[in-house]
Amino acid sequence: MSIEVLNCQRCGAPLKIVSSTCECDYCGSINIIGGDAGKYINQLNRANKLRQQCEFDHAYTVYDIILSENSPSVDVLWSQALCEYGIEYVPDPISSKYFPTLHRIKDESFLNSRCYTEALELADDEQKEELKNAAKEIAQIQERYLNIASNEKPYDVFICYKEKDTDTGEYTDDVALAEELYKELTSNGYKVFFAGESLKDKLSIDYEPYIFAALKSAKAMAVIGTKAEYFTSVWVKNEWGRFLKLMETNPEKNIFFACDDPEELPRAFASKQSQLLSQDGAIKNLAYNIVKFLRDSKTSKRTSKVLTAQDAFDRVMAVQAKEYLKNIEKTQFREKEKNIKKELWTSGGAAITATKYYNTTYHIGSAIIIAAQLFYIFYAGIRKIDQEIEYMGPEFIFGSILLIVILGGVMILLASSMLDTYYNTKEKGTEETSFIIPAIILSVIMVGWIVFLFIYTLFPYVDTVLVIASTLLIIFVGLIRWINPAFKLNQEAFSDVSSKTRELQKLEESAKEEFLKYEENLLEEFKQSNPDSDAEIKDYHYDDIKPVVRNIIEEDYRLIQGMEKDRLDVPSKNKMRMLLTLIYGSVSAMVTVIDIIIFYTSFSV
Repeated sequence: MSIEVLNCQRCGAPLKIVSSTCECDYCGSINIIGGDAGKYINQLNRANKLRQQCEFDHAYTVYDIILSENSPSVDVLWSQALCEYGIEYVPDPISSKYFPTLHRIKDESFLNSRCYTEALELADDEQKEELKNAAKEIAQIQERYLNIASNEKPYDVFICYKEKDTDTGEYTDDVALAEELYKELTSNGYKVFFAGESLKDKLSIDYEPYIFAALKSAKAMAVIGTKAEYFTSVWVKNEWGRFLKLMETNPEKNIFFACDDPEELPRAFASKQSQLLSQDGAIKNLAYNIVKFLRDSKTSKRTSKVLTAQDAFDRVMAVQAKEYLKNIEKTQFREKEKNIKKELWTSGGAAITATKYYNTTYHIGSAIIIAAQLFYIFYAGIRKIDQEIEYMGPEFIFGSILLIVILGGVMILLASSMLDTYYNTKEKGTEETSFIIPAIILSVIMVGWIVFLFIYTLFPYVDTVLVIASTLLIIFVGLIRWINPAFKLNQEAFSDVSSKTRELQKLEESAKEEFLKYEENLLEEFKQSNPDSDAEIKDYHYDDIKPVVRNIIEEDYRLIQGMEKDRLDVPSKNKMRMLLTLIYGSVSAMVTVIDIIIFYTSFSV
């Protein structure tokens, strides 16, 4: 059964054709319709689907077949231009409109490509307008990608491999082999493009300029495949196919590959030597052959290489980058970073102090109160024997001791509240806290004891009321965190930490800007000595500085992560506080029930 409906060239939805340009009802994109499209709808739909699946070479072949069997057509030629530059139209998640991404950058502008210019010649006025707009959008993306690629530091080796199995979605064995090869080659001092490392901080839609730069600059490519179908998968074939084309015009490049069975490899590799993965030390052997090729190539070119102005400036920057690193302590970046770290330590000190203080006051205070409640059982027994309260009598002495113990537990439990003024008037996290806290607590206990002794004389059962009320206090302090300024301090500290995290995120960009200004001055001096120089500032000059900068910043990030363990207001600590409150409160409540029974018994005697 033949297909009679032409599908959208971008999203694949059926089109309602009314003229030579047709808007898709689904994605809103404008489609270019050839005059004879009705003759080859099936083939065109098939080719368009292949292109939408990024099978660019396969799709290009089908378009070629259409052109060989029919007159040249604007829609087919335009589609071939899209294949030539690896254009995939991707839906925008917000607007649902489709925008182009490039998977095959070329130095030649899309606007000058043969297929596009021929399509333009065949187009009517309405089609020309749409083609020019679409081509201009692609050319702008191409120019942006080329600018990114031009600033990439040259690679020595490109590792090509299949990352995930199409059927299972699992990582292939090739990933581990590629990583092993990457480590072998980098240990020999070579710059290697390995997607697992080179693209790990890039978005997938932005991979192409980095892949293009690596393919173009790399002298060697290693293709690894534990299964025959991995070599012909879309992206693997895209990479080695482009590299083979570059080899046609650049004899200095060479391709290596490793497999289990050379007989199953694509014909393009027929004349190439393969490394059998079944052999012992296969990856080490592969790395050895690549290193040997690179060294031999470098030796043969050493005497004939012409040093360009850019090469000369690159050498200057390589030396100056080392000098810059020696003096990095004097840079504005380092000064800013040290200030951030100092402020982090201040905030961290407050967090640590608040955490330790909270734990100390709550645990010790609760334990003392529970001990006092247990002691009350012994005290009530004395009261049963002697109902009269006499000064310096046993019941008075024990009552006073009980009062002091209860009052001490209460004061320790409420110490955070008492020290609120201190914390808000002193610098956070100072060591003075270690001796000022006990001093204040002891002072309050002594004053409180004297006051309560007078009350005790008038109301002998004030200690009993305190014993009972203490249970409620344990629960109250454990659950109601606003009574304890330790939480307030902790939140303030981590509010400061969060702001420092944001400052650290901007710090690397600040370091790069500072280095580029330094580099601009060096370029000016270089051009004064070389007036006709066309040397430029390149992003890869910063690559020598970047690792040091990142290590410094990552150390600060680790400091922040270390502070997280001292944060009170996190789920794990909340759960622990609730559990401890439940334990302390339950034990205290049980003892209090016993105390109440004894109290009523002693009172009724």
